[in-house]
Amino acid sequence: MTHHRETTEAHGCGPCGHGKFEIGSRNQYIEILAHLLPVMEANVGNIAELRHLVFSFAGRRDLVACAQVCSTWSEDALDIIWRDLPSPTPLLGLVNESHLCPTMTWRQGVGHATISNPLPWERFRTFMVRVRTMCFPLTPSKNLLQRLAMIVGLCPDLPFLPNLSKVTVYPSSNIIWVPIVAMFLHCGVRHLIIVPPEGDGPSFFTYPDFFRELLRRAPLLESLQIQSCSLLTFHRMWRPEDAGILADYAAQFSRLIRLVAPAVVVANLKHIHTALPRLRVIKEINASYPKLHINVARDDWPVQVANLECLAVTVTFACARTLLTENSMLRLQVLYLEAHIRAHEESPTQFFQVLANRCPALAELTVRWVQSTMIFNPQSMENVEIHVSVFEPLQACTSLAILDLSAPFALAFGEPEAERLATLLSHLRICRLAFIPLYGPIAKRHTLPGLAGLVPFATHCHRLEELSINLDPKVPSLGVVPAVRFGPALRKLSIGHFIEPQGWNAAAVARYFAALVPRYCSVTIPPPPHWSRLWKRSVEIEEGEGRLKEAFQLISGV
Repeated sequence: MTHHRETTEAHGCGPCGHGKFEIGSRNQYIEILAHLLPVMEANVGNIAELRHLVFSFAGRRDLVACAQVCSTWSEDALDIIWRDLPSPTPLLGLVNESHLCPTMTWRQGVGHATISNPLPWERFRTFMVRVRTMCFPLTPSKNLLQRLAMIVGLCPDLPFLPNLSKVTVYPSSNIIWVPIVAMFLHCGVRHLIIVPPEGDGPSFFTYPDFFRELLRRAPLLESLQIQSCSLLTFHRMWRPEDAGILADYAAQFSRLIRLVAPAVVVANLKHIHTALPRLRVIKEINASYPKLHINVARDDWPVQVANLECLAVTVTFACARTLLTENSMLRLQVLYLEAHIRAHEESPTQFFQVLANRCPALAELTVRWVQSTMIFNPQSMENVEIHVSVFEPLQACTSLAILDLSAPFALAFGEPEAERLATLLSHLRICRLAFIPLYGPIAKRHTLPGLAGLVPFATHCHRLEELSINLDPKVPSLGVVPAVRFGPALRKLSIGHFIEPQGWNAAAVARYFAALVPRYCSVTIPPPPHWSRLWKRSVEIEEGEGRLKEAFQLISGV
């Protein structure tokens, strides 16, 4: 939520500064409402220290306001994220108003329409050049996308987002991806994420020329990630002949699949993330691409591999243990395990013991627990519990730096367990840690720690740069001064499910975290429940604005 502004002195990350403002949660996307920009600007102080800014837009007016405010800031590099643009309309208006395309009009209905009240292009350009990342949900209107692509096509010299390098798009149908992808690739985008809608994913992936066109248009593309819908749907709709446009395959994965396209097609392309139905030719792929993320969605491992550096698997803990035992994993650096777990299966402890013994080079570990059936049934998981003790073998993984142990079901984790886990991790070089056990009806036998649960990590994990963790919403503990401050390395702290039942006290939140985290550290916490209605109720926007102003004043020292 907050960033406490300090003078740029040799502390923490030093004069470069890595401050960030962010308000909201991943579900609500309310990071820094454009409505609040004047409040933010008035209370931040020295805005030149800001290095990371997240915007959410409700319409063209907000975009204009952001451009006007940002154009007054310093010329230093500023990473601006555009998130949740409702449509390309705001961009259309602003680019059209730049007068670089004075003769262009767009057909709307039976007539023609142009947008008046132009925004000076130079002022807007100083804002655009700072945009590094865009998150762009698209509307079903094919015409809008064609118009936006037309601007790029007719004005090849247009300095449109010259520093843009990473884009997330949410296509609404499989027939409109070409113009929008072409537009972003024209800007030199190197990292592209495509999130198709839940019901349209398979037809989007199997669009006949999708991969061929994308590779042809993307000479600078380094990574492509496509987030899929359900595995069951892919079984039903994927056509085997469509896979022929790629070199060789990795297998399917219900959430995230990785495979590598031939280096001869796109020299800079390192990974393609998509979904394919079955595992084939692992030996050949492994020989050519040792960093390939291979995925197995069944409890068998058809060939032996020796050179893998990155591995993604969807198996049971028992199968994962066998996989690590029967194959040489000396070079394995990244492991993503989506583990099927059953109530009477062997303890995951054995898997972690084998992992520690067989993977000496492991630097990044992500473990997700999922149910064996396709549809998650909370009632069937009532007898399944994971305890912190299962992670004790990880103490032997001396190279481990990134650890994600988020669990989608009941995990015994209170303040004693927080102390135990932090002590366990103190022997490692963990710099990024995510530990997000579920709370609620499934975990009603357990309680999550309050804010005091952060203290053990601040005490023992001095190398932490990023920490994501759940806290008990019933134990706000905001009146207590933290007993210890996180070390100067911490740059990002994300709190999940932190809601004060009696009401939102922004001042107390700001005061607590300002005392807990070091300078230049970003803190992200979910908003109070009523913020989910901010888009519709102006009275609540005004209320939130007043509270935010109080919080910003406390943090910035203004």
